[in-house]
Amino acid sequence: MRPQRVRGWLVLLVMAVAVPLVLFSVLLLIRNVDAQARQTEQLVLDRTRLLAEDVEREVGRLIAAAEVLSTAESLTTNDMAAFHRQATNVRDRLGTNVVLRDLDGRQLVNSRMPWGADLPNHTPLEADQRVIGTGGPQVTGLFVGDLSQAPLLAAIAPVIRDGQIRYLLSLTISQERLQAIVSPERIPAGWRAGVIDQHGIVIARSHQTEQFVGKRLPASLWTGMQQTPDGFHRAVNLEGVEAIQAYSRSRTFGWVVAMSVPTALVATPARHALLLFTGGGLVLLLIGVVAAILLGRRLTRSVSQLADAAKALGAGRPVPPPGGGVAEIEAVGRAIRSAADLIRRREAALAESEARHRAIVQTAVDAMLVIDETGTIQSFNPAAERIFGYEAGEAIGRNIRLLMPEPYQSAHDGYLEAYRKTGDKKIIGIGREVEGRSKDGSTFPIELAVTEWTAGERRHFTGIVRNITERRRAENALRVSKAEADRANVAKSKFLAAASHDLRQPVQAMMLFQSALQERLAGHPTAPLLDSMGLVMDGLRMLLDSLLDVSKLDAGLIVPQLQDLPIGPMIEQLGVEYHPQAEAKGLRLRVVPCTLTIRSDPALLMRILRNLVENALRYTERGGLLIGCRRRGDRLRIEVMDTGIGIPSDKHEEVFEEFFQVGNQERDRSRGLGLGLAVVRRLARLLGHTLHLRSKLGTGSAFCVDVPLIARQATRPAPVSARLATSDGRGMILVIDDEPLIRHGLQAMLEGWGYRVLTAGSIEDAVRHVESGEWPSAILADYRLRDGKTGLDAIRAVCERLRTPVPATIITGDTAPERLAEARAGGHTLLHKPIAAHELRNAVVEMMPAAD
Repeated sequence: MRPQRVRGWLVLLVMAVAVPLVLFSVLLLIRNVDAQARQTEQLVLDRTRLLAEDVEREVGRLIAAAEVLSTAESLTTNDMAAFHRQATNVRDRLGTNVVLRDLDGRQLVNSRMPWGADLPNHTPLEADQRVIGTGGPQVTGLFVGDLSQAPLLAAIAPVIRDGQIRYLLSLTISQERLQAIVSPERIPAGWRAGVIDQHGIVIARSHQTEQFVGKRLPASLWTGMQQTPDGFHRAVNLEGVEAIQAYSRSRTFGWVVAMSVPTALVATPARHALLLFTGGGLVLLLIGVVAAILLGRRLTRSVSQLADAAKALGAGRPVPPPGGGVAEIEAVGRAIRSAADLIRRREAALAESEARHRAIVQTAVDAMLVIDETGTIQSFNPAAERIFGYEAGEAIGRNIRLLMPEPYQSAHDGYLEAYRKTGDKKIIGIGREVEGRSKDGSTFPIELAVTEWTAGERRHFTGIVRNITERRRAENALRVSKAEADRANVAKSKFLAAASHDLRQPVQAMMLFQSALQERLAGHPTAPLLDSMGLVMDGLRMLLDSLLDVSKLDAGLIVPQLQDLPIGPMIEQLGVEYHPQAEAKGLRLRVVPCTLTIRSDPALLMRILRNLVENALRYTERGGLLIGCRRRGDRLRIEVMDTGIGIPSDKHEEVFEEFFQVGNQERDRSRGLGLGLAVVRRLARLLGHTLHLRSKLGTGSAFCVDVPLIARQATRPAPVSARLATSDGRGMILVIDDEPLIRHGLQAMLEGWGYRVLTAGSIEDAVRHVESGEWPSAILADYRLRDGKTGLDAIRAVCERLRTPVPATIITGDTAPERLAEARAGGHTLLHKPIAAHELRNAVVEMMPAAD
């Protein structure tokens, strides 16, 4: 074959690359046009679904408002004037008219009319019968309002009392609001959007509103939209233009949101791009051919000069300086000139490297061995002689299996053979621990690292071996020691956690008797002794609660029950509970209200916050406390801030450790035990909440808990302080407990507060009381009774015999989450032993009816 010149090859190269590239690009562009059309169809459908979600959200908001308003107490009492005020408030807040009608269609309340004014008769709506038939809310089609004479829509909800529909409650849906959702500003230029009710009537449209709103869709369009919940098809739109029609149907109330895009908007830009790209490709191809011819001439001269330089190098003549104007070829020429010098320098460097390598290998602490691809030992350094017991002359030339015990010895040759065939590496480049064998036949653990290298066409492997006998012995000893420590710690935690109930019983009995005696001996000379005894019992209770909490958390016996809950009532309850303590110390306690909803375990989160508030009260002597919340993205930060003594920056971690206290070396019990913050950290980790601490010595501290924030707002309840009634007693309380001491202690305390008390040691005793005509106003029951029975069983038996529910509180020393779930399922309060007197009194007051 005759050789081609450089410029000929360049022209062929340009043609070989450019022609297929242009053809391929044209085909790709055509394919992209089709893909773009499909993407446009999907985009139109996605945008339609988004508008449908906006419409459904708007209607759903009014349906929800109607359902809430239908439960108004004023409708139960038929206080229509009060309901008119509520309806007016809803109208002002939501911008919607509220109409209350009876089942015959007569208007009873209209928020647009003053109370007492004559109301027009309302034209019955087709949706009224659907509401009455289904008993659920419905949405109307487009109709003309009786008062406004404007096109309207309405969400209708039934008002149900005593299982019967008594009224129909309507909230109007402004046609202008729907029109705003599909306004031209919300969709791309040239697109059209509209909302069609369940009868096929246009109720909102982005363009030509006056022409199409209130009219029925052509059958050709409406029939296609009724086949599936959403989709698209090509058809002529209301304006007579060929378009892509996309629609999405509300699954709740049957409305359809439709959108159309003229096909010309999609196809025309693609055709223009195809023509432009094809013409441009041909022009660029011609330019490339001309450039290849010119470049070929330039390269030919430079290559000829490079060939002359190579001939001079081979002949040992001086190499002429490169030229020709091509940088790469000039670089090759310079490289040829320096080749001889480079070769000489490389030879010197190679000799030096070999000497350095030999010195490293000979003085290395670890054994270093070199084998070839057959496993024959090529090199054996002094460290290898020391570790394996062989002289270098004894090992070199023999197979590496010499240093391996079974099963490594039998598998080694097979491993090398498999590596040569498949290239699968099992050891090379990966350090691992195996067994080695010394000359005397003994085996020992070694750490082996293998690397691969080649010399010419021969493959070699270098292995670095370290004897890890001593390290292995130390690791085994440490592992055994740690396992023993872990077993002892878990056994301790499980013992304390399991002993919770038995430890709490006697403490509870002593606290009940002490509290009862304290009230009966008020003013007696022995009263100070009882006060001191109460302080000691409070300290014992606090120590017992903290130790058992820590033990249960360490033993993994507490399982959080996460739920969505409003945070407002919790922090308000903290304010009510601790306000007397703060006031007694001359401190201000302020609570900032919050209406947000979080996700947490209410009992465990409340324990965290109580510990933080109690900690702040102990270490604050002047100023006050603040409890509040801050939003942090998708988290809510609950903060407890004080103006106390502060915490040094180097102690911020230590304060969360057990029994650590700042500035309490004398272990003053009035300042706690040093366990509250340890429980806080464990509970926060269990719940997945994050703790933060900010503090300045002498100024105060802020303990913060970050909890997950739920998007919806919480309905703000009445303040906790308004829900805590006070009572001087005079009611009858049934106490059920199989422990006589606990039973008598509760009786003494409750009678001291002015209540009449019945006591029962079993379910049968409790039932006999009510059969004899003694009806209790409330029940206090221990959870664990004899013969496997529970306080819940006893409460259930009493209520069944009385045939009426009775307020009840369960008292238990068992802090397992299952107890809380059982109590909540029965609608009862749960208290954990040992219970302080004020806690028991608050629980009793909440159960008992208000005093006369």
